[in-house]
Amino acid sequence: MIEQFKAGMGHLAGAVTIITTGSGPGAVGPGAVGLTATAVCSLSMAPPRMLACLNRHGATFDTLARADAFCVNVLGVGGRALAETFAGRTGLSGADKFADTGWIFDEDAPPRHGDALTAIRCKVHSITLVATHAIVIGDVTAVWNRPDLAPLVYHDRTFQTLCPLS
Repeated sequence: MIEQFKAGMGHLAGAVTIITTGSGPGAVGPGAVGLTATAVCSLSMAPPRMLACLNRHGATFDTLARADAFCVNVLGVGGRALAETFAGRTGLSGADKFADTGWIFDEDAPPRHGDALTAIRCKVHSITLVATHAIVIGDVTAVWNRPDLAPLVYHDRTFQTLCPLS
């Protein structure tokens, strides 16, 4: 049944995001960490809240639980290499994942990527543990948009776009 479930979930297209937490160089607090995720959505508009599901056995969740803030970086079509890096497909880990020069490190805040289609910073509102994962709900504290980009989506276990690549 697990293989059938994975195959079924492959038909559920999702926006590709990088969830970051911790803080960057020169800032106080836990070091920056992140992961690629598609289990992310808006939860409410008033107040504005996001929901993200993270594996609770990884460094990103451990840091997020201590840092109390995270950023959802929604990737555009040019973000495939970033998605693969933060999904662990390139062999880079820890701070090396942030070697891309597009990361913006504001003091005491999780990093956001300047080339993200949308970056949404959140303060952790609640965390609910469910089996291997955690449902993290965040109160939105800041939003940056770049509507000029096509979105990157994950469907059938591959990165794709809704628009033809040029």
